[in-house]
Amino acid sequence: MNKNNTLCILDIETTGFEPEESEIVEIYILKVQDNKVIDEFYSLFKPEKNIKNSDIHGITDYKVRNAPRIKEKSDEITNFLSGSTLVGHNLDNFDLKFLNYHLDNELQNNTLDTLTLSRSILKDKVENHKLNTLAEYFEVTPPTHSAKDDVMTTFEIYKKLYNIMACIE
Repeated sequence: MNKNNTLCILDIETTGFEPEESEIVEIYILKVQDNKVIDEFYSLFKPEKNIKNSDIHGITDYKVRNAPRIKEKSDEITNFLSGSTLVGHNLDNFDLKFLNYHLDNELQNNTLDTLTLSRSILKDKVENHKLNTLAEYFEVTPPTHSAKDDVMTTFEIYKKLYNIMACIE
């Protein structure tokens, strides 16, 4: 936890798996202090190329036709995240790589990846550490590949993992 206990739980939806070849089409960020939601940021983004994986997240070229490009929101996103610890599922290997590639400035925030946290706390208590599996294990609303739904699931899982961690210490 950082000094002011501000967490930004985030999730992105993209057009692919590699930041150099793909773009961010959706972001949702939940700003939390002491487990209370204090703010949120949401945007769809219009990519340079057509979206070919709408079947995964439901975001179509039509849905983003009037959306800004991510570069237009870069400062706003960076400012929103400023001074907070970033929380996400597979954050370090996915979301952060995309954000650092597509935003104007690389994010310097501390991070807390619920995937890593789950692996260290739950170990082999679960079949795997996918968000869906953890949602089932903790009996919370499962993710849907919508950035907002996935953030809400991640936040619930984070709270469950944090409680287990607090009991261990």
